[in-house]
Amino acid sequence: MDLSHWGIFAWLALPLLGGLSLQGCGSGGSPPTPTPPSTKMPTLKLRNGVEMPIMSAGVWKYSVEEAEKSVEAALAVGFTHIDTAYDYDNQDGVAKALKNAMASGTTRKSTFLTTKVPGCGIQNVSALSIEACKSDTTARVEDDLRLLELQYIDLLLIHFPPCVGDDGSVQSPMKSTCYTGRTGCSKPGACDYIKAQWDVLSEYYNKGKLHAIGVSNYCSACLKCLENAAIQPMVNQVHYQVGMGPDPQGFKTLAEDKGIVLQAWSPLGMGGKGSDPIMHGDLTTTLGKKYKKSPVQIALKWIVSNNVSVSTKSSSRQHLAENMDIFDFEFSPSDLKSLNEANFAGQDDPSFLCRDSQQPVILEAVV
Repeated sequence: MDLSHWGIFAWLALPLLGGLSLQGCGSGGSPPTPTPPSTKMPTLKLRNGVEMPIMSAGVWKYSVEEAEKSVEAALAVGFTHIDTAYDYDNQDGVAKALKNAMASGTTRKSTFLTTKVPGCGIQNVSALSIEACKSDTTARVEDDLRLLELQYIDLLLIHFPPCVGDDGSVQSPMKSTCYTGRTGCSKPGACDYIKAQWDVLSEYYNKGKLHAIGVSNYCSACLKCLENAAIQPMVNQVHYQVGMGPDPQGFKTLAEDKGIVLQAWSPLGMGGKGSDPIMHGDLTTTLGKKYKKSPVQIALKWIVSNNVSVSTKSSSRQHLAENMDIFDFEFSPSDLKSLNEANFAGQDDPSFLCRDSQQPVILEAVV
């Protein structure tokens, strides 16, 4: 999720890193078409038994045509998990790439597709009333199915907490009335909207239209609203990167306690707090030389080593292949400890609309 489309949801990389951050690994040039890594990508089992590939290829901030090409490249190098969203305005490009792949022999069952609907109050989902929230959420789920041209979606997430009282006209979460104070989970009435929106997803899940459902940027207060729901969230996608510590604001422990798979957006850093130390810092570059990997591969490996799913992004086949090429080695205990103790992004928040500790607000955040 990235805030820079509207300013926030830079889910995967930062404008401050330019092309390099978006591509993940390597730099420049037009290298030969890479072959898929020989090591198969691991999966994480969700609470309902669904197997989710631990790494996805995202398409935030791509045009329809760019999204199509990026997904085609990702599938060509071995990705089996694609991540998009309603507000990315490119799901029809993802659909074209999937149709082309299936025409060439790829099966629908072998490709895992994640998409999202906005939280009530933002991006064409109203939070002026419970009825409007539910109606607009239903419409956005239908939009996702229609634009992706799919009979079912593997995983659908509520993209962020609601912003009670907002009418859904703002297209950027950072322009909502909840952004500055991070009040998405704490505004009066927030629980009612969280439950209402979750009820919509649960109905589609029970119909088989959604094979798994989850949330994104949800703090403990938001998740508490759903503790009595018949169907519990299966994934929580948040900002998570090396430099924040292995359990920022307790989000990882919270997810584990609730049987939720944590997933990382912006794994290369957000708001300029982690990007340079990841790309050029002594820790990642030294370990990169030791393991014969790039600093980005070290950063991505650290995430999956903590049993956290991760979403990457690139328009380059070479960089996509490099991002996937992290499953053929393991960190030594001492190296993993050094990465866990890195704190250069310690003030970054896992969510941009709520907070589970009193930390300074970083207004330039990107999701």
